[in-house]
Amino acid sequence: MIDLNWVNIALSTTPWWQVIGIIIIGFGAMYFSLAGFSLLMTQKILSSLEIGSIIDKRPLRRRQIRNEIGYSFISIIIFAIYGDITLLSDRIGWINIDWYYTSSRFMRDLIVLFFWNEIHFYACHRLLHIPWLFRRVHYRHHRSIVPTPFSTYSFHWFEAVLLSSVMITCMLFYDLSFAMVLFFPAFSLLINNIGHMNYAIFPNKPTTALFASCKRHTLHHSRIHGNFGFFLPWIDRFLRTNVEDLSDTKT
Repeated sequence: MIDLNWVNIALSTTPWWQVIGIIIIGFGAMYFSLAGFSLLMTQKILSSLEIGSIIDKRPLRRRQIRNEIGYSFISIIIFAIYGDITLLSDRIGWINIDWYYTSSRFMRDLIVLFFWNEIHFYACHRLLHIPWLFRRVHYRHHRSIVPTPFSTYSFHWFEAVLLSSVMITCMLFYDLSFAMVLFFPAFSLLINNIGHMNYAIFPNKPTTALFASCKRHTLHHSRIHGNFGFFLPWIDRFLRTNVEDLSDTKT
């Protein structure tokens, strides 16, 4: 067991705006570095090695990546504010963060939060596809008809607020360790980035396969209706919202 309460003490004596600034710098550096690396890998390295293939080969919109970067930066600021709210909620007793680390606790937290994230994302995503919310909020994300790694968090501010509630809503009924609070945003970013790479490492796998999340989400950007899940294909299949190819007329 590792005692991380010293981090709690340090954060509790740090002004809120500095905590937000630290999160923005750290998460922002990770986000843009990962997006840039993913773009390099898919457009240059993997394609030249003939590993996998681009899914949607249509050209990007004019100034698409520039706009995605701007919207992503706004989302990162909102995520950072949420991070500070999570810490504040722990201090006033609304939720509870466990400041002790064990490997068994970490794995249990990861399993719980992973599956909660799947449910939370699907519910929020379906909500955002209600016509009124889609036109006023979610359409900004779907302006990236052909997704790129920089479209991962290219959101309207309200969508960023909605989706970033995943951890704090989980903690209303389940206490998370600080190690998981710190780790899961990076883990979620990695999976989300893969979903927006527009590149199939295993191009022959069907969209219903476990490791075909990029194919499923690229189809979602093309079709809009269907494939609302995050990483796993099962909720879409159970609720009959899966889209398997561009010719599918399922809504």
